Amino acid sequence: LINSMDTEIGQNFLFYGSAKEIWDAAKETYSDNENTAKFFEIRCVLHDIRQGDLTVTQYYNTLSRYWQQLDIFEESDWECPGDHLKYRKIMEKERIVKFLVGLNKNLDEVRGRIFGTKPLPSLREAFSEVRCEESRKKVMMGRQGAPTIPESSALM
Repeated sequence: LINSMDTEIGQNFLFYGSAKEIWDAAKETYSDNENTAKFFEIRCVLHDIRQGDLTVTQYYNTLSRYWQQLDIFEESDWECPGDHLKYRKIMEKERIVKFLVGLNKNLDEVRGRIFGTKPLPSLREAFSEVRCEESRKKVMMGRQGAPTIPESSALM
């Protein structure tokens, strides 16, 4: 465990008696769980992020990374496992909406199809469908978008 740490950091943990003590000390020392500024920063980024110049895959992966960071802050001890499952479903739905709302306008058609699906697909299924549509559009528009050599010469 210590060998996987930076040398400078690992030296601080050399004299702990067990791996659990090392993990507990490292968590207490380096955890961001109570860092409300970081929590606020993540929330702001998630609020403002849009696909823009990113591919659908880059956009989805960026959102996923921020959502994973946010999940660390929102760890809770649930008394009722059923409530936890309900909460996760609500969060999944919010994330699907965020993903779809942030897509570029050229993907309006697939966004409409997904929003029209009852019940909504999972986030991964929605991403997969949008990614396939993006790929299809690239193939179809690639032929139409680039003029052939004689056409481009005529334009000159």
